[in-house]
Formats: sequence, C-alpha cells, structure tokens
Amino acid sequence: MGLRPGEKVLIITDRAEFEVGISLKQRAEKITDPSKVKLFVLEDLVLRPLRALPQAIAVAIPAVDVTFWAAESLPGELVARQEFLHEAKKFARHGHMPNITRQLMEQGMCSDYDKVYELTHKIYDIVRKAKKITVTNKLGTRIESEFDFKWRWIPSDGRYHEKGNWGNLPEGETFTAPKLINGKLVTNLLGDWFSEKYGNFNDPLSFLIEDSKIQTDSISCENSGLKADLLRYLSTDQNSTRASEFALPTNPELMVLPTIGNLLQDEKARVHIAFGDPYQDETGAPWKCPTHVDMLLEKCDLAVDGVPLMKNGAYLV
Repeated sequence: MGLRPGEKVLIITDRAEFEVGISLKQRAEKITDPSKVKLFVLEDLVLRPLRALPQAIAVAIPAVDVTFWAAESLPGELVARQEFLHEAKKFARHGHMPNITRQLMEQGMCSDYDKVYELTHKIYDIVRKAKKITVTNKLGTRIESEFDFKWRWIPSDGRYHEKGNWGNLPEGETFTAPKLINGKLVTNLLGDWFSEKYGNFNDPLSFLIEDSKIQTDSISCENSGLKADLLRYLSTDQNSTRASEFALPTNPELMVLPTIGNLLQDEKARVHIAFGDPYQDETGAPWKCPTHVDMLLEKCDLAVDGVPLMKNGAYLV
C-alpha cells in the first residue's frame, strides 16, 4: 500500500476477521501516527448482512489516504462493498480483502510482490491486445472468448501507491471484461459468499455459455443446495448471468500450490471467469450489476490468438 508517515488509514473489519483487522491496525500504527488510524467493526455499527454502507464509515472515507476492507462476505452484501469501493477510490488507495483469513495473510500476502509485479506485466503485455483466447481443461471446460479493444485489461500487480489505485489482496492477476464467450464451463470453486459457504466442492458444477450468458437450464451439480443457491443468485438481475470478467493468475508462488477453497487467494493462482458486474470503472465495459461471482478453472490449457500461453495451469513464458 506504500503507507507513509503522517497518512491517515481507515480499516473496516468484523468479528469473524477481527484478528486480521487488528493486525492491519497495529502495523499501520508503526508507520504513521496511531491517532491517524481508525478501525470500524461492522457489527458495532449495523446488523449483518449489510444492506447499505453505514453512515459512520461513509463520512470517514473522504479524510483518509489508505483504506482496507477486511471482513467476511455475507449474502446480499456486495452492493454495500461496491459502495465502499466506489467512494474509497475517489479519495484514497484501497486494499480489498473480503473473506481474508489468517491463512491468506501467512500465504498469499507473504508472496514476493516484486515477482508478482514482474509476472503480471509480462502476461498483461501478451494479452492486452488479444482478439481471442481459448481455454480447455480435463474437467471438460471448453471456452472461446473474444475481446473488445475499447475495453481495458487491468494489471493487478499488488502495488497501490497512488490515489485511486486498488485491488483484491492477496494480489496477482490481469483481467478484463470479455466481449463474447461461448462454450462449456466446469468449476469447483465459486466466489462472493459461495467461497465461504462451500469452499472447494468435490462434484464439479458445469453449464453452457451462449452469447456470454449462462444457460441456467444447463446447470449440472450433484449438490442440490449449491445449485439452488446459485440459481437464486443468478436471478438477481438481468446481467447476473452475463460473463463480466476474464482473468489470468499472476502470483507465481501461489500457482504451484493446491487451492485452499478461498477464492480471494485461489483466483490469483488459477484462470477464472466471472458473471455479473464488469468493474465498469476499470474495464470500460458498458453495464453494471449488483452481483459478481467468480468461477475458478483448474489446470487449464490456454492459447492467445492461437499461440499457446499456458499448459496444465503453468505458463509457457
């Protein structure tokens, strides 16, 4: 985050992730004046799940230089998190850490971020002008994605040193909104609150994508509860089923480890595709959505405009 002496810090945490929140506070107080570090525990302000950003937090944002969101994700809270993120980017640089845990602090957050930066920009330079990317894996994923040059690729390299910079921590990916996706997707890990509730699931979930839309009648999953939860989630908005993010991992130390069932870290180690909101401010894609769910793809083979870039989940560069 590049925190400097004299800067003001705002940390949002909750009871579930308080250990992380208080650690961020203690570390920040070693760099800047402790009186300039403010921590809010969500349950002290409002009932969960959040339906809107608490006023006490909203009025605190414009006065700070660095913000953190280190709290558990609950169903229905994405809109409040989006509201916080939108405001934080206006005034500060932001570390977004929904569902952060001690394990993630000890693994992904302890990566060599010089290596993350290097790989992120190497992959970004390869894909930022891509017209088409194909993805396959042994689970049955067969996807073809097309891209619009007017929609930006974002190199999420883990360095947030200027106002308006932000990213999900642990970090390491480059992403954009796809113009068009068709094919079949097979996943065993979902984002948002699904990550906390289900983790890695043994019986993969699969579905068809046509013209960038999940064909909900094609969803197949042995876990009836997961399938029902996903169908409800995808019915939230007309764009909830729309492919909104195509992302490549760029944290080399995580890419060689098994996934842990927490998407905040695992998405920095695997190819992933999301549906719903396309992070319009970053990518330039012309729609918004109150939902955004990432879907992880294991051990992918990937080609950029016909040139192989990844084999069995490992880069060829």
